[in-house]
Amino acid sequence: MSTPPNATVLPFDESAARPFGPAVIEHRTAQAEFGELGTYFMTFPDGGHADRWTLHYEESVYVIEGEASLLVVGEDGESDVRAGAGELIALPKGVTVRYGGTPGTRLLLSIAPVNWAADDKAEDQTGSVPRVLFLTPFHFEKAEHDDEFDAVLTSLLTGHGQQVVTARHVERFESADADYEAAQTRAVLKAVEQANAEQYDAVVIACHYDPAVDEARAVSRIPVVGPLQLTTGVTTQFGPKFAVITDIPEAVPVIQGLVDDYGCSAACVGVSAIGWEGDAILEDPRGAAEAVDRIVAALAAAGEAQSVVIGCTIVSSAYERHRQRFPDRGLVVLNSNLIALKGAAVLAAN
Repeated sequence: MSTPPNATVLPFDESAARPFGPAVIEHRTAQAEFGELGTYFMTFPDGGHADRWTLHYEESVYVIEGEASLLVVGEDGESDVRAGAGELIALPKGVTVRYGGTPGTRLLLSIAPVNWAADDKAEDQTGSVPRVLFLTPFHFEKAEHDDEFDAVLTSLLTGHGQQVVTARHVERFESADADYEAAQTRAVLKAVEQANAEQYDAVVIACHYDPAVDEARAVSRIPVVGPLQLTTGVTTQFGPKFAVITDIPEAVPVIQGLVDDYGCSAACVGVSAIGWEGDAILEDPRGAAEAVDRIVAALAAAGEAQSVVIGCTIVSSAYERHRQRFPDRGLVVLNSNLIALKGAAVLAAN
């Protein structure tokens, strides 16, 4: 005779709580081992918004206290859906959202099916596509450019193969120049650990400084791709010599040092900068692309290189948006963003 099911009171379980951007989220029904329903508490101690998250399930968000602010991503940008205490927000499967709230806001989240990650993994094993996170490890001077860049990257990278691409930034971090690298490394590691928890199949660190790549690989179960390392590694397939184009003059010695570290110094004829900051590139991508083309033309005239690596995620995205405007200079200009994405997808499949 089978034992009838019992009702269970589920207390707070600290082991089921984890950071989620500026929030803390606790999977309360993890104790019940439900197969269909998941119930979570999300709290925003200081307010703010989390990074983008695409739902693989249906979800309702009940506001216990405070005010919820959910930034829902659409074709025209983000719309702010707000709800106060006692109100309920319904989110369909497939929507991309940034959870947020005023300081002290508490939300009750219910999702179904709760085992969506296992379902996705099963689909992957039967031939479904890998999920790749394009993680930008810095922030622009203008906060609105973060979301704009994520949208641009997603648009440019979607449709090249079967992989699913999500572009987002690490959490904002404040630091003096002296400890910037350490603060950035902490932010990258936290984001990579979260990507592992969210069942991504690979991560691309979307900066050609390849920051914290070695440290991230040490804590990750999934591949972590450094765009410059990967792209420079394939250049000789197009000829014995290549050149690199980056954004600002200060980046030139950094990129050159990495090229040397990757054992490619003998093949690299030099690193050049277009002299544009990231925010300026986003505000005038065509102008930045024209600056790239001028350097490509000069490299073609010099006749040393057979290929060009655009050693900057932002510069590469600007050039790709306007590549068709320029004549064939006789050099292969590598789309380093796409190479990093495809490399991540291949690594994820093995």
